[in-house]
Amino acid sequence: MSDDSSPIVAARAGEFGAEALSSDAIDAILADFRAWLTETHVPASPETRGAEGDRPTFDVATVLQQFIALRHEVNLQTRASRAQQEQGAQIIATLQESLGALQRQQTQLGENDQTAQDEVARPLLKTLIDAHDALSIAERQVCRLLESSPLAPGEASGVRATPPAIKLKIPHWARWLGLDASIEAQLAPLYAWRQAQQPAADPSAERYRQGLDALLTGYRMSLQRIERAFEQYGLEALQCVGAPFDPEIMEVAEVVRDESRAKIEVIEELRRGYRWRGRLFRCAQVRVAKP
Repeated sequence: MSDDSSPIVAARAGEFGAEALSSDAIDAILADFRAWLTETHVPASPETRGAEGDRPTFDVATVLQQFIALRHEVNLQTRASRAQQEQGAQIIATLQESLGALQRQQTQLGENDQTAQDEVARPLLKTLIDAHDALSIAERQVCRLLESSPLAPGEASGVRATPPAIKLKIPHWARWLGLDASIEAQLAPLYAWRQAQQPAADPSAERYRQGLDALLTGYRMSLQRIERAFEQYGLEALQCVGAPFDPEIMEVAEVVRDESRAKIEVIEELRRGYRWRGRLFRCAQVRVAKP
């Protein structure tokens, strides 16, 4: 390698100038370069280190051990973090399962409570229905007694009904001859007989009718009170009269023939049916007509 192509020589030439490139300068530069190489690649002796001072030495094995230890610690922290995440996910899943179980338990308790209430209310509703049936029969019986009462409608208030008057059309010539007075005299016994045929007002019969009216009023008030209790408990009466026959909710008690009807229809309800909470509580007994 020539002196002109050496980078060290070029650097020194730039530092000291072109006039300083003498043989002594080149030797000094080479000596410095040799010393630098020796210090860099050759370990210094203990004497040299003591003279030059304590310099830190970089050992590749030590650095590699430090990196391995750091990587191991990072792996441990990653594993611990992952374990904490998995543990947190398990805790969340356990809490969700516990919450679902609690909700199901609350629902079950609510259903059990509702079932218990239904079991308590069912006998009461049956008793109320029986009382309603009995009162309905009594009401119909009282209505029949009132309809068959011997008192006329005008006599129910204590006013005696008067018989209709008998009017005869007498010709003018008979009046001129004075025959009208004779005809009235002859009809007087008939008027007296009709008057005697009219029964006198009986106070006991009037009291009997008033008692039936009061009894009917009491029955109807009791029926209304029971029907309000039905509404409070959600008991609904089935509407059967005029509807087609439904064997799911009706029982046939009597069948009559009616050629004017196109299909089997309910014409009378003998026993009322009920539906409770969307389910059939008691079937209705009906009288149907079929073509």
